[in-house]
Amino acid sequence: MQPLSVGVDFGTSNTVIAVAGQGQAAVLSVAGRTGIATALPSILCFRPDERNARDRPVSSAGADAIADYIGRTGPARLVQSMKSFLGSRSFVETRIFSHMYTLDALIGTLLNHLYDSTSARDSLAQAPLVAGRPIRFAGNSPDDALAQSRLIAAFTSAGKAPSRMGLEPEAAAYAFARRVTGRHLVLVADLGGGTSDFSIVEVDSNEHGSKITPLAQTGIGIAGDRFDYGIVYNAVCPALGMGSEFQPEAKRLPIPLWIYSNFSSWHQLSMMNNRETLRRIIDVLRTAVDREAFEGLVHVIRNEEGFSLFQAVSRVKQTLTSETSARLRFKAGPVEVDRTVTRAEFEHWIAEDLSSVGATMDQALSIAGVSRSQITRVFMTGGSALVPAVRELFARKFGSEKLVGGDEFSSVAQGLALMGVGGGNA
Repeated sequence: MQPLSVGVDFGTSNTVIAVAGQGQAAVLSVAGRTGIATALPSILCFRPDERNARDRPVSSAGADAIADYIGRTGPARLVQSMKSFLGSRSFVETRIFSHMYTLDALIGTLLNHLYDSTSARDSLAQAPLVAGRPIRFAGNSPDDALAQSRLIAAFTSAGKAPSRMGLEPEAAAYAFARRVTGRHLVLVADLGGGTSDFSIVEVDSNEHGSKITPLAQTGIGIAGDRFDYGIVYNAVCPALGMGSEFQPEAKRLPIPLWIYSNFSSWHQLSMMNNRETLRRIIDVLRTAVDREAFEGLVHVIRNEEGFSLFQAVSRVKQTLTSETSARLRFKAGPVEVDRTVTRAEFEHWIAEDLSSVGATMDQALSIAGVSRSQITRVFMTGGSALVPAVRELFARKFGSEKLVGGDEFSSVAQGLALMGVGGGNA
């Protein structure tokens, strides 16, 4: 297929690249030392340059980064969930060994690995690039202009600035339009790792192509990472001293909850291993009543074992998509967590987040001026669309017969590529 456009969906958890010709889109395979896949996990591993420690660290990405980190025999730093920091004004740069990295430099490094592990370089030289962005970036009060400028800078540093920034749920609508004929009023729900985004679109498809008319877009910074948070906070943190006390002076005080709140969020946990934060936490450790439990928490932070923790949590979440219970096992220094998590517990922990997601979806309907009964299809994409409680939320509101899915991890990238072909038509 002669590429007419390239689409890149840089995600919190995975990054996907696709190319489009006239009316067709295909995902490019990602080749690494560990095999071939359709997505690159949005993870970087940095190791000191063995030939010259003063040089910039050596990096790897995706599955190769995970393998390098797990198999490390010396210092290594894992960086994940970079997208979650895009709108944060407090994130300026981070130190990796003796070198400083801005956020756009980190993301640019990941994109370079993506391009090198696919056939993308030739396509990028020939065709325009459409990059995706959420309706609302993750975080508390994210700075939208800052987030988008950082994203554009990251793509530029990797060799090519986007010719267009495409809204991710609208891009998914382009992918959906290739599957249907006739006229449809569609709610697109893009439920990823960092954000849940919604778009109401009119789709008119026939043998000559598809016309897509956006009517409303809304988004919220709640998705799969928040669901992981629920498991860590409720199933892991109590074993690591949450709810216990410390005694800095004569009176005992509760161990500060901000420690566990940050610990339960992967992108925050990965940044806790710094001198100032560790000093504050170790000050608590010195007088902790349940010293052994709190030592387990410090052990995870100091030894950067957060990735192993969230791998264990991810396995639980994945198992709960098809089973009613899952076993969570994780060792943290002197503490071992071994417990069963039921689907009912998990759904209770994320109930408030699901309510917020549902309210954001209702807002899209209100902006578009349409009722639930007028929606003819609900196209659900993104990894969090596979969570049973999420599907049940949409089934209750619209009826299960209207729910459609497929290509949950690649539809946005395909749609972004199609956006670059023919202006407004898929």
